[in-house]
Parts: sequence; structure tokens; C-alpha cells
Amino acid sequence: MGEPAAKKAKTDTASACPIIKLASGHDMPMFALGTWKSKTSGITQAAVEASIKCGYRNIDAANDYNNEHEVGAAIKNCIDQGIVTREDLFIQAKLWNSNHRPEHIMGDLKQTLLDLQVDYLDNYVIHWPMPVPSSGKFVSTRLTGACTGPWQKNPMFPLTDDGYFCADKESHYVETWKEMEKLVDQGLVKSIGLSNFNKTQIAEVHEAARIPISTLQNECHPYLQQKDLIDFCNYHKIAFQAFSPLGSGDTNLAVLSSPTGCIPLKDPFIATLAEKYGKNSGQIMLRWNLQRNVSVVSKSEKPARIVANFEVFDWEISAEDMKAFDAINCGWRHLQWRETSNHQDYPFFDELPYNYKLEKAPTITSSGN
Repeated sequence: MGEPAAKKAKTDTASACPIIKLASGHDMPMFALGTWKSKTSGITQAAVEASIKCGYRNIDAANDYNNEHEVGAAIKNCIDQGIVTREDLFIQAKLWNSNHRPEHIMGDLKQTLLDLQVDYLDNYVIHWPMPVPSSGKFVSTRLTGACTGPWQKNPMFPLTDDGYFCADKESHYVETWKEMEKLVDQGLVKSIGLSNFNKTQIAEVHEAARIPISTLQNECHPYLQQKDLIDFCNYHKIAFQAFSPLGSGDTNLAVLSSPTGCIPLKDPFIATLAEKYGKNSGQIMLRWNLQRNVSVVSKSEKPARIVANFEVFDWEISAEDMKAFDAINCGWRHLQWRETSNHQDYPFFDELPYNYKLEKAPTITSSGN
């Protein structure tokens, strides 16, 4: 029992990043570059290349982000230039909602491997617990549209004829997990995990799993500290990964205003700590999660910010200041995606207003936009 063991290392920038031992037995760097909402037209490729060159070894991708082909181009360039080998990198990607059915899982993975230009993934994650239907004719990937559209055309965000998100209520994530285990058996992925699952759903997968859950990737930042969920994961040796560890900055998708009146990056308490330690607010939040033994997935498109975000390993926040974060744990989740709550496996029912009425889907042209 207990927390997955993190170990610190050695000398160069990359090895300064703590490593965590997953339930699968494989090692994972605790700091990852995220690519959600990262733009194409060369921007994502440049960001990934900049991250690898400054020491990042964990790259987080997903086919619905509509940019895995640029992530793959960056990885290939860095390998071709001798900056890294494939074995140096921990590459993780995600199974999209429209491909939960057994006959579509392999097709989803194959498109990701093709786009990323690799033969295997280090971690493959069920992106959300709510499956949605494809047309049934073929796998839906970014090639069929990382956008909203009529379900008959097989987009990744299929809509009903009256404009609501579709829901495949005959598929279940436990069945999906069992198919994911076969990918490990075949050597196509080394570890498998979950994302955006609640504690009850995680426990259900855990009870049914032949191959253990290695990771859980959920939103986590100083306004949504996830203490109980992290403790639950630690007990079951599941490595918790925080996405949006900075509260998603000014690009958040929140439908409810923050109770503090500002986003975490503008929080006055965090700003005070940044001044005290001679860091920026983003570095303070990243260091705070790392000191809680929480892995972080931090997204930026700016090379200077990518480098700055990675400069969090050679200093510490005091125990007193770590404890003081408790005062701003207000439970604010920016990514509710409540338009999908017509699905029985929607994970955040307890956060919806009592009088909530299902909203029609917004227009999505690529994930997060």
C-alpha cells in the first residue's frame, strides 16, 4: 500500500525530473508537456521540440486534440537529431469516447501510433468514462473530424439531429478496459490508465482489472486540490496526474466563476509566495503539486514558458507554506463538460446545479475550441 515511489536523480536537466514507478512496473517522469488546446500550423511541433530539447521526457497527447501528427513530427525530428532515443521518452495518449467499442479500439490506437510515428505507447488512457456512438461503419479519428457534427458523418464529437451530444448507453468502460488490457499483452502499450473518472468509477475498474490501473489523469490545481481522490489513488498504487495544474490560465472552459473572483494564476496568495521564493505563480503551483507527489501535465506553446515551467526541481516550498494552500481549496472545476451529462456515466453529477437542464452542444472545430 501507500504512495507510488518517486525517486530523484542525477545530473543533467532531464534527469533532474523525479521519476515515479507505475503499477505496471515501468517508470514515468513526473513532469509532462501537455498538448491540449495547442494549435497546429507548426505551433504544436515547435512546442514539443522545445520541450524535449530543454529536458522534458514525458509527452502527453490525444487524438481528439487534432494535433498528434505535429507531436509525432517533433518526436521524429528530435530522435533523428540524436537529442533523444525513443526509449528516453515516455509518450502517453488517449482512447477517444467514440471508439470505446471493442471493434474500434485498435483502430483508434493505430491512428495515434501512425500520427506519433512510434511503434508503441508508454501509457494509453481511457479519456472519459462516457462512450459516444460512431456511425458504426469505421473508427472516428481526427481524419473524420475532431469536431462536432451529425453522428452519421462519424465526427469525434457526434451530435443528435436536434443538436445534443450523442451517448452510447450500451457500451461500458469496464468492457473497454478489458480490451485495453489486450493491447498490453500485444506489446502495443506498456501501461494503461484512466482520465476524468470519479472514485466510484475507478474502484469499479480496479475490481475488474487483470492489468492494474497505472495512472489517473484529472483536473487538479490549488482551487481543486483533489485530496481524497489522490489518497484513494495512492492507496491503490495509481499515479495521479494533474491536468490543468495552473487552473487552465485565461483559456479555461469554466461555466461557473471562481469563488475567489480570479483564476489561480492571478491568485494573490500564490502571487505572494511567488515573490517570496523569487519565482512566478505558475512555478509555485507546479512545485506545490510535485511536493505532494502528484505528477503534472503542463501545457504551453511558448518556448520561454516551457523552459521556465521545467525549472521546479532544485528548490522547495516550506512545510508551512504548503499547508497554507488549504485555505484556497475552493473546489472550483473549470472543465465540467456538463453538456454530456445525458450519459449515465457522466462523472461529475454531484457538481451540477440542482435545476440544471441539459444544454445543446457547443460548436467544436478541434478539441478545446
